[in-house]
Amino acid sequence: MDLLASLPTPLTGPSRRFFAIWDSWRDGKLLPERRRLDTDSLGDLLTRCLLLGIRGRDEVTICFAGSTVHDLLGTELSGRNYLDLTTPQNRARRAALLLAEAAQPCAAVIYYWLDGKAGGLTPVELVSAPLLADGATQATLILACATPLTSPPGQSKVKPESYAEGEGLRFIDIGAGIPPLTGNLHLLAQRVQ
Repeated sequence: MDLLASLPTPLTGPSRRFFAIWDSWRDGKLLPERRRLDTDSLGDLLTRCLLLGIRGRDEVTICFAGSTVHDLLGTELSGRNYLDLTTPQNRARRAALLLAEAAQPCAAVIYYWLDGKAGGLTPVELVSAPLLADGATQATLILACATPLTSPPGQSKVKPESYAEGEGLRFIDIGAGIPPLTGNLHLLAQRVQ
């Protein structure tokens, strides 16, 4: 399967580069191990990246968040629970979607509209792909890359509710199919537990 040829057409150049780099780490396998994660090959994309560690249905630790992510949101994310960044009503769905991405496994793209407290919207494309912990057989890591689609309006904090939910989630087949976005998605996600 040629991952790069199968990517959705509207993806930005940086998102396509992210997937090309991630794909090179696979070395013919379905998923790369964490030891293959090469921060040098990410280059300028590293500042846009987040590394999520799935610890369970209620705990997804943000192991790393680059400086561009910090600048976009106006807050430090490293060490926080990714699920705490959404509303209580959306927490279970966000967990199920992320766990499904790891369980299937597949990649994903989603869009956020970051609303600055000083005004102005910044649309952001967020792409992600799973990784295996070294020696593991099930993905428990998700590497993501955020690309602003317009220039952010200055240095202002973003309203947290603007990244509580994204729009247009699309799973991307990396060679194992994609999970359904409806129905019993939570059952598929439970395989990560």
